[in-house]
Amino acid sequence: MRGENFIYFASVSGFFIGIIFSILKELDFFNFLFATFLVTAIFYLVSLASVSFFIKFLNIRQIAFFNKHQVDEILDVQIKELEKCEDFIIQSYDFIKKIEEEELEIIRKSRNV
Repeated sequence: MRGENFIYFASVSGFFIGIIFSILKELDFFNFLFATFLVTAIFYLVSLASVSFFIKFLNIRQIAFFNKHQVDEILDVQIKELEKCEDFIIQSYDFIKKIEEEELEIIRKSRNV
């Protein structure tokens, strides 16, 4: 789970837990809003702190190794395949255009006769 998604999830969870807490305590309107806001803020800050510490102490090189040469080779192959597809599309377009021109010429000849 991405860090920001965890923060969003914790904030929304804190909001609903704050609402449930406020309902169970049978608070009046302003205390209801205050308690809900307070619980949501606490959940937000705790999740933000946990994600911050996780990112700070995480050594990314142990988890993922990015091989630039291999990725470049894969991308070059994909670019060549895309160029082949583009060439095929252009050839198909030219063929269709030629057929349409022939049909228009046949229609013009049939009208003139």
